[in-house]
Amino acid sequence: MDTCASMFKAFDIRVKHSNLTQASLYALARSIARYYAEDAGIASIVIARDARLYSPEMMEALIDAFITAGVNVLANPLQISTCQFYFMCMRNPECGGVMITASHNPAEYIGIKLVGKQCSPIASGYGPKGGIERIREHYLNDSDLHGKSRGRLRYLMMQDEYVDYSMKLAGVGENSLAGMRVFAEFLSGSGGSDFLMAFDRAGADLTLSHLVPDGLFPSGDPNPIIESSIAPAREKMRKGCFDLGFCFDGDADRMDLMYPDGQQILPCLNMSLLVPYISDIFRACVPRLRYYADVKAAPPAVIRIAEAGMEPHIIRNGHSFIKEKLRENLREGFMLSGEESAHCYMNFPVDIDDFTQGFVASENTLFFSLLSARARLEHAGECGAVREVQDSMFRSREWSLHFRSPELIDALMHDVEGEMLRRGASAIRNMDDGDSLDAVLLRSGIPSVLSADSKLDSGWWQVAGRVSRSEDAICRWEVLSGKRDIALELEEAIKTVSKPYIERGAAY
Repeated sequence: MDTCASMFKAFDIRVKHSNLTQASLYALARSIARYYAEDAGIASIVIARDARLYSPEMMEALIDAFITAGVNVLANPLQISTCQFYFMCMRNPECGGVMITASHNPAEYIGIKLVGKQCSPIASGYGPKGGIERIREHYLNDSDLHGKSRGRLRYLMMQDEYVDYSMKLAGVGENSLAGMRVFAEFLSGSGGSDFLMAFDRAGADLTLSHLVPDGLFPSGDPNPIIESSIAPAREKMRKGCFDLGFCFDGDADRMDLMYPDGQQILPCLNMSLLVPYISDIFRACVPRLRYYADVKAAPPAVIRIAEAGMEPHIIRNGHSFIKEKLRENLREGFMLSGEESAHCYMNFPVDIDDFTQGFVASENTLFFSLLSARARLEHAGECGAVREVQDSMFRSREWSLHFRSPELIDALMHDVEGEMLRRGASAIRNMDDGDSLDAVLLRSGIPSVLSADSKLDSGWWQVAGRVSRSEDAICRWEVLSGKRDIALELEEAIKTVSKPYIERGAAY
């Protein structure tokens, strides 16, 4: 069993299917069921899956394990998006939840995302008795399950409710997007039916690519950051005279937006357009609204978010970490966050008509997609201004360096940081509340705290570096500047520092 122990990541469980034997797969299912039944004290569980070829096998194993452990199972055996799964958990707050998905990873991967009651994150260090770390202990000490009685299996389908909720919260009604030409690329993942149902009701003129779920992912890895996967979508955007384009990952919890020319819209800049709408949703109950900005967020975009009425605060990456911070600091006005990987997070009201029913820190790309379309329809001039801001910046989108030996990552991170400090950067390693960023943010010509009154030096630049916590032995870098030559020079400097590691075969 210990040969698969590395599948327990910081925020989820993820492994190549070929590394899972039949015995290890069922041991994993038993360890998860045991955790929820014995450690979390959860009596009912929501189980769902995406379109991956290996998801049905894992789902069967999990259903069997939970029923044997005496836990009631609410399941939809058909493929759905991860965000629809989160909605199902939000509407069944006493249940835990298990989503079978490997997100944006290649087809040969299988994975699992976990939540507790009220959609609270379960990850490494999050959840009763250490969360995923405790599940790993159960896995390594595998034994038979013996519940006091067998659990009951029930069918759960909530797509209609999910679409209704998302449209209502976004303020998008029947035919309210009529005349808008929308393109969407689903990369054969599991989010197309949600999108089609909502945007069709809203009256948009739709062109959808790779809509039908296919776990073989024939168009390439279901990852919007991989150029070979989305290059055809960019070409269709350029030729199609669309108003807006979307691109989703395999389980549709990432929402990349494209301008009509196929260029990606920076997530932080898109968020600056949405902040006024989201402020209107919460203003009556939260007088001082705050926003958690990604380490990599472009400073001009963060300033625009502040100008739009949300006080920005920097946050580290990580799905579970961000959602837990939003949950913990709800009363302090932290309602919204976004990552430059195209993840969006919010404290969603359980009942749109009655906020006293509480909030759940979660993800809903359908809501953010609908709101993005509405913003472009209602404020075309403001969208043009945002495009000018984006065109004034030069960005080398986050790229990865893979190491054959994880202990060398810290050495490279130290070497790159030293080179940036030599060039006059200041380093930020902690959030405003003192928590570690689990990354380094190196800035020049940028105020240490960004607000609506902040001004940037004409030669400002920013380098963000971090170690991936969801994949093995990977560090990532992103470069951003107001001047193209500076951005290219910094990118080349990082690659020069990395070159010796690559030349001796330690990294690629």
